[in-house]
Amino acid sequence: MTEFHDLDLRRPADRAGLVGLVSVEEVTAHPDRRTLTVTFSGPPPRLLRRDDFLIEGGRRVVGLRVLRVTEERDERDEREAREGLEEREEREEREERWDREDRRDREDRYGHGDARGDRTARRLRLTLDRPGDESTYRLRVRGPGFHGGRDRAEFTFRPTARPEERPAAEPVGAPPPRPAPAIDYLAKDYASFRRLLLERMSLTMPQWTERHVPDLWITLVEILAHVGDRLSYQQDAVATEAYLDTARLRTSVRRHARLVGYPMHDGCAARTVVCLEAASAVNDLHTEELAFTALPEDELTGASGPVMTPEALIAGPHPVYQPLGHYKLRLRPQHNRVPLWAWGQDGFPLPVGTTRAALYDPDRKLEFVPGDLVVIEETEGPDGGPPDPAHRQAVRLTRVDRDVDAYTGTPVLKIAWAEEDALTFPLTLRNPPDGDGRPGRTAVACGNAVLVEHGLENTWLPSATAEIVTVPDPDPDPDPDTVPDPDPEPDRGRRRPFTATLSGSPVTWSPPYPRPADVAAAQARRLLDLAAEARDRLRTIDATAPTDEDRDFLRALFGRSLTGGPDSERLVPRLRSRFDELLRPRLRQVERLVRRARSGYVLDPADVGEGFDRTWRGLAAASLDPANPALHGPAATALRPDPREALPTLRLIEEESGRAEQNRRGEDGSGRRRSGRTAKPEWRPRRDLLSSGPRDRHVTAETDDDGVLRLRFGDGRCGRAPQPGRSLSVVYRVGNGRSGNAGREAVNRIAARRTHLWGVVTGVRNPLPASGGTDPEPVAEVRLAAPRAPFRTLLRAVTAEDYATLAAQRPGVQRAAASLRWTGSWYEADVALDPDGATAPSPRLLEDVRDDLCRYRRIGHDVVTRPALLVPLDIALDVLVDPHHLTGHIRAALLRLLLPGRGSGGRPGFFDPSALTFGTPVRTSVLVALCMDVPGVRHAEVVRLRRVHDDALRVPDVPPSGELRMRPLEIPRLDGDVTRPENGRLTLRLRGGR
Repeated sequence: MTEFHDLDLRRPADRAGLVGLVSVEEVTAHPDRRTLTVTFSGPPPRLLRRDDFLIEGGRRVVGLRVLRVTEERDERDEREAREGLEEREEREEREERWDREDRRDREDRYGHGDARGDRTARRLRLTLDRPGDESTYRLRVRGPGFHGGRDRAEFTFRPTARPEERPAAEPVGAPPPRPAPAIDYLAKDYASFRRLLLERMSLTMPQWTERHVPDLWITLVEILAHVGDRLSYQQDAVATEAYLDTARLRTSVRRHARLVGYPMHDGCAARTVVCLEAASAVNDLHTEELAFTALPEDELTGASGPVMTPEALIAGPHPVYQPLGHYKLRLRPQHNRVPLWAWGQDGFPLPVGTTRAALYDPDRKLEFVPGDLVVIEETEGPDGGPPDPAHRQAVRLTRVDRDVDAYTGTPVLKIAWAEEDALTFPLTLRNPPDGDGRPGRTAVACGNAVLVEHGLENTWLPSATAEIVTVPDPDPDPDPDTVPDPDPEPDRGRRRPFTATLSGSPVTWSPPYPRPADVAAAQARRLLDLAAEARDRLRTIDATAPTDEDRDFLRALFGRSLTGGPDSERLVPRLRSRFDELLRPRLRQVERLVRRARSGYVLDPADVGEGFDRTWRGLAAASLDPANPALHGPAATALRPDPREALPTLRLIEEESGRAEQNRRGEDGSGRRRSGRTAKPEWRPRRDLLSSGPRDRHVTAETDDDGVLRLRFGDGRCGRAPQPGRSLSVVYRVGNGRSGNAGREAVNRIAARRTHLWGVVTGVRNPLPASGGTDPEPVAEVRLAAPRAPFRTLLRAVTAEDYATLAAQRPGVQRAAASLRWTGSWYEADVALDPDGATAPSPRLLEDVRDDLCRYRRIGHDVVTRPALLVPLDIALDVLVDPHHLTGHIRAALLRLLLPGRGSGGRPGFFDPSALTFGTPVRTSVLVALCMDVPGVRHAEVVRLRRVHDDALRVPDVPPSGELRMRPLEIPRLDGDVTRPENGRLTLRLRGGR
């Protein structure tokens, strides 16, 4: 407790001659400024009350009152309570003897005793009503037994030091303290440290004057200067790497950027599609055995064919490509170049945005299945000229159906692909002039396509070996003379992270393929289609005679108890009518799986269960295997890799004893090359280890300034720590950056670890250029972009604008608007979508946007997606035409200018869906200005501007303000189709002209 004392008020009573009276000796204020301790010279004559104390003075706080008075034990009483009984008795006997002697002396001097001679002085604690200020106060005690001049004392709440805490005075004659040595704190290198040490030694050792190099003291000075130079460099290096603006190392900049949510990338490998021309059919061709390269034309002289040996393929400095994913490839000669069917028309159009086509299949030999990659390529221009090399696009098939052209009776194969793969260019299909029923060669579909990526695996060659990384022991040979640490740090389950450096560079960085989000979304769509596909199958069985396969399907779906009778065919109508009732438990399981898949979780066979395939067997939607190519997403997404999602393409296999040498040769125990994935345990790369648990075999990789990749393992808490002494086989690919961005038709050679491709593959080409190859992000760009990253990326949807912004980021959405509505129990985010190139969004687009927004939505918000509210308009214009112009020409010009479609100069019309957005008002001034821009128009007037459904309402034909306003989720619409007036009406009344 800090005390505050007044002046010295203690005056002995014997000096004043006042015997038997009590005085106030000391007033102590506590730090809380609401408590006072009053010390008296002796016991007060009676127990004092709060009204007996009066506090005067003060500057800002005056009129302090005492709320409570309590006794306070002094130090003597407290000391006695702590001492033992024997010591207390001895001390009491000794003090009693001293008191008798003092009393006798006072009686001899004054003739009577002194009450103040008793050492049991009293202390009272006073509690005030409020804190005081730092001015001087006066405490006065009222009542008998107090001397009129010593019943008061001054005190203050201003802190001062205790007398015993005041610094002691320096002894007389003590030498003055020495001044601190002058130290140059700017010394940071060897020369300045050497100079500083020499100057210091000149002061402390003035007798030493030698400055030659052989001198021993000079040697010690230079050694200390060298050590100081190294320590100074380490301090500067640490301080430099501690901030984003000053960090020089690429690793430090990456970690600083990660703290603010900016993913610095280390480049990305290029991707493209390679089409093979096969001379004969090939089954079960493992893609991990293939590699492709791009040889320049000057090196193709004397080449025997597209197939090369593995050693010749990697001999030059040309980029090498390998297929993405490990699967079995099928080659079919009939898939080399399949013509697109024109349905018997000369000039059948495939406009921009097409997602379906028909292939010419007269012999029913085409074997395309959903998930296959196909390149749509223009081989002849619309006018018979050379084709446009940019009119090539890769698509992934989502549906394949056999059909027959009803007009010509030609068998065709109808194919469809996703909306993300919609054609970005128009195609015109033409029939040959001879009309023999064969399709024209204006456009073809190239099959036998493989998605490849730049980079070659370090174990791809038969003679190649995997790189071995061995985890060192903590201390294999401890020094017996080393003194152990007396206070070791407690073991908290953490180890020092183990790091390893790879010898090959640059290591390939690639985004995960297939993306987990694409696989989960495809699984969710398939699960939603299960019930509809089962109903269609029941409808087909009911309409035709059931086969054995149909009966097996019914037994698996409904059970033998319902379909096991002899008249099971008659039960099909009843099963159809009670479909939801009989399959309620299984449909609930499907709903649970749909919710998990929509959240981005990839369903594996363990999640689905063994009985799922048996129940829904025979349905295409029941195939939920993540390895199925039909679930790998559109081709457009795979060909646009995002470098910020890229991870190093490597695998680390934790070897057991006796298997490290086998894995170095890339073989299994029988001496054959391993195909497919290696055995576990296996370590997988991650961007960081912050979310990794102590049992997760995760490793993170960082590229330094020289392009060398360094692996960093976990410490036992964030990521599993590898066991000391274990060996890890590292399998990775080498090849990264812009060097893999080859042009069209550049990839022309193939090699395999097996030689059966000679004579089988007759052609190798890449119709599309290799794209996506990106060099590592420069450090200077990261310093500029990282501080703004948290404010540029939207990660949460809280307001209506947030929902609209996130919905507009979805491919296929042109614009979006949103509003928050209170439903009575919670808020609902109502999101309206305006699709790109269409009037209304498809159900799949609505579902995909809703699933995306559910990941960002605020807790307590429901998300509802729906089409935009299209408001049909009723517009009438009165136009005066110049006498020298034809009225028909003016009408056609006005229709092209106002109605949807492309007008003059390729510009969209005023009411084209791509030109209007949410809440766009329609103004009469704008309509008049558009009409007046048409040559030949003298005068234009808007005589009607309202909504179509406002005919029955009493609203003016033209708003008084000249502006027809729209709500936030509304878009004006005016198609001008007389057959569909509900989509908007346009009335043009032309006067004058010819």
